[in-house]
Amino acid sequence: MEIYLLKSTACMGIFLVFYKLLLERESMHHFKRFFLLTALIISLIIPQIVFTEYIEAEPTPAVTQVLTINEQPEITPIVHEMEESPMNWTLILYTLYGLGIAIFGFRFLYNIAKLWIRVRRNTQIKFNSLVKVLLKEELPPHTFLRYIFLNKQKFESKSIPAAVLLHEETHAKEWHSLDVLFIELLQVLFWFNPLIYVFKRSIKLNHEFLADSAVIKGQENQLQYQNTLLSYLSNDNFHTHQSVGIANAINYSSIKKRFIIMKKQTSKRGILIRSVLVFPLMVLLLVSFSSRSTEYINGSSTTNFSIDKTEKKIQKRTVKLAGLVIDSETLEPIINAEIKNYNGTVFTTTDNKGYYSLEFVNAQQGEIDFNLIVKKEGYKPLVQKEHWGNLSGEIKTSMYFGLQKNNGPTPEFSKLFTKNINLDYASIAQNISVIENEKFFTSKLEDVKKGNTNCIVEINKTFYLVSATSWIKLNSFNDVIAINDETNLPASKLNTYINRNNIKAMSPLESYDTAQYAIYTISGDINTNLDKRAFGLYNRLAKKYNAIPIAKRTIPLNDLKVLESIYRNMSDAEKKLADPFPECLPKQNQDGASKEQLVYYNELAKKYNSMIADGGNIRILKSDIDQLKHIYRLMSKEQKEHAEPFPDFPEPPPAPKAPKAPNSSDYADNQIKEIIENQDPYDHLNLDINGIKGTSSKTTMELTSPTAPTPPTPPSPLDYAIDMAKKGAIFYFEGEKITSDKAIALLKKNKELNMESRKKLGKTEVRITTAPVTIR
Repeated sequence: MEIYLLKSTACMGIFLVFYKLLLERESMHHFKRFFLLTALIISLIIPQIVFTEYIEAEPTPAVTQVLTINEQPEITPIVHEMEESPMNWTLILYTLYGLGIAIFGFRFLYNIAKLWIRVRRNTQIKFNSLVKVLLKEELPPHTFLRYIFLNKQKFESKSIPAAVLLHEETHAKEWHSLDVLFIELLQVLFWFNPLIYVFKRSIKLNHEFLADSAVIKGQENQLQYQNTLLSYLSNDNFHTHQSVGIANAINYSSIKKRFIIMKKQTSKRGILIRSVLVFPLMVLLLVSFSSRSTEYINGSSTTNFSIDKTEKKIQKRTVKLAGLVIDSETLEPIINAEIKNYNGTVFTTTDNKGYYSLEFVNAQQGEIDFNLIVKKEGYKPLVQKEHWGNLSGEIKTSMYFGLQKNNGPTPEFSKLFTKNINLDYASIAQNISVIENEKFFTSKLEDVKKGNTNCIVEINKTFYLVSATSWIKLNSFNDVIAINDETNLPASKLNTYINRNNIKAMSPLESYDTAQYAIYTISGDINTNLDKRAFGLYNRLAKKYNAIPIAKRTIPLNDLKVLESIYRNMSDAEKKLADPFPECLPKQNQDGASKEQLVYYNELAKKYNSMIADGGNIRILKSDIDQLKHIYRLMSKEQKEHAEPFPDFPEPPPAPKAPKAPNSSDYADNQIKEIIENQDPYDHLNLDINGIKGTSSKTTMELTSPTAPTPPTPPSPLDYAIDMAKKGAIFYFEGEKITSDKAIALLKKNKELNMESRKKLGKTEVRITTAPVTIR
């Protein structure tokens, strides 16, 4: 924002100098009006213009490396004690700016309201498209929009000169008030900019030039008109006339300039020359105060690797990259840093905030790789080799580059952020806190590395794998680390086996690998080494399963995922060199339940087999039986032999007959209904034990049909009410809803009360009444 304000102010200043020197004293007032308004607008626009140059260059295939995005370390930031200023200058400046807007905004609205009140409270005379407002106050003639304000007494006595009326009519007809409103609004926003006030005075003075010119052209005697102006600018009038605010008034000052301009006649040649000079001035300002950026477009070219002729048409992908280039020591932005490719083609340069953005089209097949060189005088060049996955569509990402000063103590670094959706400066700048935290962490890491050559270090109870220049956060001290793809060691033993200064490259491994991380002490590109490792793992698995006849071939899900993942990322040339992919029979020709299904079946079957073996009444859920049947049908013969036997469920007992209740007891009828609703769960299963397929059990279980139970003794109304209260029943007394506590109190007090219980919408309703209860 500061740079924008400085640039716009500089543009305003240059335009004003041009106006004061070449235009103000010339009688080309309509052109000057256009120039002043346009100059203001252009001064606000030019600093925001960015010219982007697109350069098409040959893509350079190069050796690349895997970029490891380290997880943010969990550390306690190093807090440096700093002497804080007792004044919060940022808050003070914002407060002053807000106060200025409030004051000037109020002043602007006050002047508008004052003019509107004058219009509403005074006599109006309409003529043509204008309105004359006759004022009781002793004010000079002035104009706002289409309203001309005149003193009523002088107007009615016809003591206002015709030249003055023509002057004010010119202001109204040419809508000079719109110019004033525009500059007043700018003054509210940029009240701190002194050049706004200069523009305002120049615009209003030029309005007077226009009105004076119209009067002179109306055949008014110039000397007589000048005397009229002087009468409105006399000392008496100056003291008696009140302010007219933002309106155009005839007594606007600078009378000397107005008299000079009245006599000035600019030749047509002079007008033409001055008008033409405006265009090179605007071009000069546009070149000087706009911004420029260069973006690189990767053109199609022949690469150093072969592509099979049968391959499909290559899909172009757009890569958008933006970020900041900063000093690795101070983290301050670096201005005008160049970002190039290996051929020396400049992709773009950083602006005054260290910000850059570039875009290119990648026309290569498969994984995306490209190289960047970041250069700035006084700093060591940073070479960044990028190798990304086989991404598609538009790829947006951001990257910070930290450059090391020549002979500087802090090494260079780069940091990739993949979660940036917006690549504008404001979004990119938010990531600086991550860089600051990592700088704190790096400081701690360097302290821990002093005096030793360990490659496993501990910071805040977290272990890190470190080389001379980089680090990776470990999950635990027991993580397995592969050394040159030959030896696997736990992290706890690595310090006795290897020196960190011997590590040339390191990287996390895929989740399917036997190790979690790989380090290499031999020369060579880490991508090539990782590809060889994955290629070897694929061939081992492919040979293992290809050796099994396809009719008997079963590939565990984890191994199948590994094979598919590696094979998918192979180039066509690698696929030709690799073992054939071990195909399997279609899914419908394979039998057997999944591992998860077997675990679930065994747990459920074991549970019911144990309950049946213990004897007695057991509760069987129909949903469990359905699950057991479904999984048992999916199981292969071999799986059935090793699984739990299918439970030998007994047939459910017949439903007990409802006991006959005495007709004389209404409560007994209700109780019978309650028994039927809560009878044994086997009554509604409708199981056919002969229909259950499973492994036959040699155990014989004799079942006897139970006799109908004796009707239980009905509980007292009080006990029943207490039980229903615990179950959340709703109570009513004589049709009015009451609480459960009140219902229990009523039953305790009067044992002759009658009670009816029914279910409605899943809720039990208990109705208490003194009247007899009739069951319908």
